[in-house]
Amino acid sequence: MYDRSWEKAKVTPTALSMPYPTGAVAVRRAESERKGRYDVPSWDRRLTAAGVRDRALRADYSTAARVFARRILAHYAAVRLLVAPALHPHVVAAYAFLARTDDLADQGPLHERLPRWRAWAEQVTVGLESGRADDPVLRAFLHTVAARRLPHHWVHTYLKATTEELHFTGHATEADFQRYVDNLALPALMLIEDLQYEGGGDEVFRSRCRSFAEGLQRLDFLTDLTDDLAEGRLYLPQEDLDRFGVTRADLEQGQDTPAVRELVALTCRRTRKSLSDSRALLDSTVPGFRPLQRALLDLAEHQLGRVENSGTSVTRRAVGYGVRVPVAVLLRERRQLKGGTGLDG
Repeated sequence: MYDRSWEKAKVTPTALSMPYPTGAVAVRRAESERKGRYDVPSWDRRLTAAGVRDRALRADYSTAARVFARRILAHYAAVRLLVAPALHPHVVAAYAFLARTDDLADQGPLHERLPRWRAWAEQVTVGLESGRADDPVLRAFLHTVAARRLPHHWVHTYLKATTEELHFTGHATEADFQRYVDNLALPALMLIEDLQYEGGGDEVFRSRCRSFAEGLQRLDFLTDLTDDLAEGRLYLPQEDLDRFGVTRADLEQGQDTPAVRELVALTCRRTRKSLSDSRALLDSTVPGFRPLQRALLDLAEHQLGRVENSGTSVTRRAVGYGVRVPVAVLLRERRQLKGGTGLDG
């Protein structure tokens, strides 16, 4: 339901025993430059900067950090290195909530997922009203929602769409896909993006986030095409397949035909336009989040370039980020932070 391309990063047992895993190469290399002007604050300092002072609540946020790190270690490293201390624990809590929710909705046979999902959705809904929950990841997220005054409608819309996603059968048309973006991809993204502004951003900010959500979702459909097909799901609109005379079997068999090439190229062009439109998002991003925003935009365009170069091979293997460019992007942003005023908020 959201980008999983960094989930294959290696995680060591030692790394997972700490609030901040030390297993990410990008973290080690970037933190080796600490002699510069900007230092990486400790986890305790970040929790304090974010206003998380209660001991039990700090433990909940630490649990959320471990969940996030286990799920998407390299992405966790980017958040750790590039987000302002006052925002960082809240961003971690949102990512951990998304990871926990995604796992509960996606893992296992449907008959096992349904009761598990209903219980989780009810716990989240009740927690939004009461501010209380049994799950530590959810407790951290609920505190973040309250502290940043995150609009509840994003959470409710995301939960409703995820419930519908359990019975997903495919997008018949482009209009169906656009509704998918509005109901699932955008709300999931806004759980993170809207943390920049207490009470949520304005309409211009939301529209720019919407372009980013659409671009990321189309990109995800391409990069995870082989995995999705193996799980019996196809997210590309059926009308696009029909337009070029491509069948689902063509994609499942990894066919390299002119029709499949045209289908992939069309999706890449649409993705490129959405990501290009998303560049305006940097103008609406607060300073404390901008390094991460710029890195995410750059990495999405980098991954799309890899897809474009892969062509029809996206039907035979997943396309990730690689290692060299993500590390270079993180180091670039870190050097800019060291040469600037740091991350104050």
